[in-house]
Amino acid sequence: MLMRTFLPTLIAAVSISSMTLIAQTNAPTKGTLVLGILTIESSYAQNKEQPSKGVPDTVQFWIASDKAWRIRTYATDHDIHPYSMGDLGKQPTEFATDHIKKHYSDVLASTLVLEFSDISDTNAVRQVLAQHNLKGSLEVAKVGFAFWNPDDGHYKSQTSPK
Repeated sequence: MLMRTFLPTLIAAVSISSMTLIAQTNAPTKGTLVLGILTIESSYAQNKEQPSKGVPDTVQFWIASDKAWRIRTYATDHDIHPYSMGDLGKQPTEFATDHIKKHYSDVLASTLVLEFSDISDTNAVRQVLAQHNLKGSLEVAKVGFAFWNPDDGHYKSQTSPK
């Protein structure tokens, strides 16, 4: 199986237990989430992937006003690999969408672009997710990124990409 890992600068040992639905000190208050929902569920640690039977893997880009993050989730063991990307240039949404299509087209179910005007407003966040028929929640990390958690599971960094 081919493990898809791109773009260095892994933020190691990120525990989603340090995340909440409410914006925190270093957390963004608004941003764009480019969400690639994959057709697989996998484990980076076990180097296994299979067709998704429920919760899919994802590749996501959180784009805030000052920087962007790439977040890869592995559904089998709730592993997460967040990467600080810095500034993605003048068309960050297009960059993220193109990246997802280029590197994941063989396992890509859909790509969505979600705009969040205030992620501290849980009702507004729920409304954006519902408009896109997404269950789960938006998790916000203190270090500055947000990501879609499809099953409200406990995601944490368990492995480091090679």
